[in-house]
This record gives sequence, C-alpha cells and structure tokens, in this order.
Amino acid sequence: MQGDELLSRIGLFVLVSLAVGALFTIPAINGQPVSDEADLDVSSHNSANILAEAPAETGAVSIEAAAEPKHVVIDAAHSNGIDRASLDPIVSALTEAGHDVSFYRGSAMDSINTTLRQADAFVVISPGAAYSAEDKAGLEAFVDAGGRVLFAGEPTTQTGGTLTSLVLGSTQVTSSTPLTGLAASFGVAYGDGYVYDLERYDLNYRNVYATPSGSEFPSEANVTVHEAVPVRGGTPVLETAETAKVSSDREAASYPVATRNGDVLAVGDASLFDTEWAQRNDNEEFVGAAIEFLVNGEKTPGAPTQPQSSQGPGTPAAMP
Repeated sequence: MQGDELLSRIGLFVLVSLAVGALFTIPAINGQPVSDEADLDVSSHNSANILAEAPAETGAVSIEAAAEPKHVVIDAAHSNGIDRASLDPIVSALTEAGHDVSFYRGSAMDSINTTLRQADAFVVISPGAAYSAEDKAGLEAFVDAGGRVLFAGEPTTQTGGTLTSLVLGSTQVTSSTPLTGLAASFGVAYGDGYVYDLERYDLNYRNVYATPSGSEFPSEANVTVHEAVPVRGGTPVLETAETAKVSSDREAASYPVATRNGDVLAVGDASLFDTEWAQRNDNEEFVGAAIEFLVNGEKTPGAPTQPQSSQGPGTPAAMP
C-alpha cells in the first residue's frame, strides 16, 4: 500500500509540473520564439501622444514708464494671505515703471480712510476677513473721487467639485466670502461655482482658456484662468469659450470672468496675479493691461476727506 501511494504522489507531481510548464511556454511564430521583451508599437499608448503640452511661460509682466508716478496700495489687512513675494509680478512691474507700491496692514493709527487719501489705486485680493461699514464707506468715497480699484479672487468656497461630481450631478455647497459683499457695493456680482471646460483647457479641465475684450485689453491674447468664477456687472473684459460650464449648474456658455464697472475692475481669478500663473500662456499681457488700468485714473488729490454713506454707487447685477 505504501508503494502504491508513493507512485500516486509521483504521478501527480509530474502532471502538475507539465501543466505549469505549458503555461509559461513562449509561443512561436513561424517556428521562431516570440521574445517576452518585445516592444509594443501602439501610438495611442505613446506617452508623447497622451500628455498635453503646457503653454510656454516666456513673457514678463511690464507696463509703460510712468509719465506721472502713482501710488498703488495693496490690501493686506483683511486676512488676504498675500505678501511681496507672491505678488512679485505686479509689484515689480509697477515699481520698475516708476510707481509707488505699499501694503495696507491696518492699525488704530492708520485707518483705511487715511491710507486711501494718499493712494491713487487700491487692490483687494482674496480677503478672508469682513470689511467694516466704515471701510466700505471709505472705499466708496475713494472711487467717487476718481480712485481706481481692483478686486480679484474666488469669492465662494465649494464642496463636491470633483470631475465625478460634475458628471454625476452631485450637489455642491457654496458659501460667500468677504469679497462678495464688498464687490456688490460697486455694482459687481460674483457667481457661485467655478468655471471648467471639458473640451478646451490648459492641461486640466479647471484651467480654462479665456479671451480679453475691450480697447484697453489685448484681444489677441490667450489667457488661462484657474478655477475662476463668473463675474457680472459693467462691461466684460475677459470671457471664456462657449464650451465652458460652471460647477454650480453645468450650463455651457461663454462666461465673463472679469468685468469693468467704471473705475472698478473685478476679476474672478486671484491666481492671475501671483508668481505661479502670471506668466502662464499670455497671462502677462492681461495682467499688464489690468495694472495699466490702475495707474491711468485721475483721483482728486487728498480725497476722500471723510467716509460717506455705505450705500454703494451701483446695484449688483443678478447672476443667471
């Protein structure tokens, strides 16, 4: 019995060995074995054909030399999270052209109204803290006196903004930020949700191509905005293609992502002005035009002398 059992085990081992060997036998074509290291020549799987090429970053933000030096103040008193290094493209362009640039940080001895009397233009980028009624009134009086203002930022926060949620239609939750209410005082309305484009984009569907418009902006430029929000009110100066959509409702349309309302320029993308994006594509041309806008105003010297009513000079436009 022991001998028969041993022979059975040996036979089973031989059968298993033959089966395993058959699985790993290299097939032959025309009598020649096929190498397991053969290269696959499939063009659609070639990395050169899969990866999109990033737009060149060769330009630099620049403006014409100042015939009359202006003073541009950048708000840093409302948890803006900005500094000289992050805004180097615009600060350098202004100073190299002969203009003065300073940061308003706020204090009991240095109110926003005192600062605005010495300024020709005021820049507000992605504020994280609310503006007081006095701050708003002072800024409104500043604009009434001919001062120019630049708003830039993504003034709503969203959840559920993944590509999967956009396709499946899951609900997004948005909340306003301090820039929403501040801009509304000047007849400008920021929308909910960010702009994306699944057909025309710069490496990522949230990096959307936009075209400037208007006599003051380079209409031939191809601008890349990053997670921009639609902006309404005044005259559009930067618009997306008609294939763009907004994450809040997924409706395809050409969306304005920057508008001008008198002496106020509102941009729905703060990243345009930082070191990472200012030179992307033709962005430096639009950024340069935006800076030119700031220094081409004619503010009454010494104004505003006192805060005015907090009721703004315009009514915010309704978002569709």
